[in-house]
Amino acid sequence: MSEDVKNKQALAEEARRLLAANPDLVFDERIRIDILPADAAFWLKFASEWGGALYLLDETNKKRFEKELIDQAQYEYARRTYRLGMIALSNLYDILKAWQEGDDREVPFAYAMSSLDCYFIPAYLEDFRGVQPSLKENCDRYIRLVMEKLSGKASIEDAISALQTMVGEYIRSIHLYAK
Repeated sequence: MSEDVKNKQALAEEARRLLAANPDLVFDERIRIDILPADAAFWLKFASEWGGALYLLDETNKKRFEKELIDQAQYEYARRTYRLGMIALSNLYDILKAWQEGDDREVPFAYAMSSLDCYFIPAYLEDFRGVQPSLKENCDRYIRLVMEKLSGKASIEDAISALQTMVGEYIRSIHLYAK
């Protein structure tokens, strides 16, 4: 067995162990980034538009399953992924909207990102910049910021691999943690 496969198996085992002990771990703060007041409109647009896109993807996924184009496992994984993503974006929109309507709107917003946020938001920003080329610079800047914060003392590759393993395991087994 290759070293890479062994490392992935070890990460998966560690993720399962941690999630068994505390499934809410994926909701705990992992990093914190500052959203600048000048970028508030960008973030509100992103959260709103991409949340709508996820809703449409969830509906498409349902239709594909009904037409037997995908199996039950594929359907469930995609459904859970889209819905967790919608929850993350809805929460982000709500807290940003409250910030913008509050007295502190002129100071940067400290966005406390959970593991789920760290998993979804950079990926969604990457996709969003493809459909909103005029916003590419903002997307790239915040993707970079999240990646820098995630890497901390580990390499970015190791940090992303651990994050993907943890969230993937959570999505696959969410039905067990909900009990």
